[in-house]
Amino acid sequence: MILDDGETFGLGVVERCKTQDRANLAAEGKPRGREISGALADRRALRASRRNRRNKKRGKQGESKIAYRRGQEYPPSIRADVQAKVNAVKSALRWFPVSRIILEPVKIDLVKERRPGVKGKGYQNGLSSGIRADSRSQKRRLAILRRDGYRCLCCGDPVTKENACIHHFKARKSGGTNRYDIQGTLCEKCHTSVVTEKLSLVFDPDRYPDPRAAGRCMHGRYLLEQKLRSLGLPVEIRYGHETKAKRYALSLPKSHANDAVALGARGTVPLRLSPVTYRVEYRKRHCNRKLFNANPGVAHYRAAAGRQPGVDPERMKVDDHDQGANKKNRSYRRHVRSEYYKKLKAEREFNHDLLPGRKALNEPFAVNEAVYVDEAGNPVVVKSRRIWRDQDTSNLPYRNKLFEKGDLVCTKEGWLVKVISLMSDGQVKILFCERKEGRKCQFTQRRPASLRTAQKGRGRCWIPQKTALLPSIN
Repeated sequence: MILDDGETFGLGVVERCKTQDRANLAAEGKPRGREISGALADRRALRASRRNRRNKKRGKQGESKIAYRRGQEYPPSIRADVQAKVNAVKSALRWFPVSRIILEPVKIDLVKERRPGVKGKGYQNGLSSGIRADSRSQKRRLAILRRDGYRCLCCGDPVTKENACIHHFKARKSGGTNRYDIQGTLCEKCHTSVVTEKLSLVFDPDRYPDPRAAGRCMHGRYLLEQKLRSLGLPVEIRYGHETKAKRYALSLPKSHANDAVALGARGTVPLRLSPVTYRVEYRKRHCNRKLFNANPGVAHYRAAAGRQPGVDPERMKVDDHDQGANKKNRSYRRHVRSEYYKKLKAEREFNHDLLPGRKALNEPFAVNEAVYVDEAGNPVVVKSRRIWRDQDTSNLPYRNKLFEKGDLVCTKEGWLVKVISLMSDGQVKILFCERKEGRKCQFTQRRPASLRTAQKGRGRCWIPQKTALLPSIN
């Protein structure tokens, strides 16, 4: 088995026969590490803004907490990327008798990519070496001005450090960073024209590739190697120059799957490629989770408690601008809710799953978990079994007879589609795995009786991609 590491990884299983090499599996996948990192950054920004608003009212200075969890060396996004690749390898190990694992890790000299002639002590002497400034941003500004010779890159007029404008050629809101090579010096007139879109600057992203993807892979390189060795198979480390030479010798087009297959081939015998390339697609484990979204069942009970007779509505409100009144009325709100909960418990109408800290939701707010067809041919919707405690689950069919979110199913026309949601009327909302030309939307709804389960998948699914067959290489 061969694993070509990267932001989009390639996975291949090559069988070495006497007269030829046979690629039994070729797959590509892209983990959700970038997406997780972006979600964590959004959450961090929201929490920081909320913390600053609260501390300003209290007269305290907000301080950010530690970024990583205690006792963990790698951030969540790196660990998620590594675990996604290891899970794909484990799935392939269940299908094929693998004797060894070949890993091609990402190893790139990012400094030499930006400065090709660097060597020795030049790694410590960057663009801002020898510049003294009061802050890091001011030091970066002076370094860019010195690099550009204190002249505007657009019109060539001389500028000073007081009136010069440092422009981001790729805005930070569009994914740009504070790297030196994507910033430049502009005069005030040209900068105003660029901002007001009277003057356009052409930025070539291929000339300035983003090194964050390679940095993320190199960050989790040793963790990936450690987890692969824990599977009990010998792990061999190969590098990119070997893959490139083998791919050229076999005349294979550039792709992550072909890189993995070429690295496992011997090169002296013919290679028979796999007719299908799979795309390993990962999905969110908690699709309906939102930042700071209150439990709707708890919110419903709290609102009902505030509408009870004899309750002061003014004391039940929470005012973000009056912390003193909130603290004073906190015990009153707790007392009103406690009395309302006691009343519901006495009437046996209280749902214990709505206690604070529970993960379950109230039944009216629960999402559909599965759909199946009963003996009469009618669709039956199954909700969360954590909520329906008294529901008899003994008459439910096996899991392969259920249509769940994330499953791959086949339609009566032979199309391969993925289940994206389950409707309350029993219909299944599906998404086409291949783009259908001429359709306004790439998703539709079908009755479960017209569908057939092709692959059960909750966290990830292997979607076959139709590729043009290449002839065997002699």
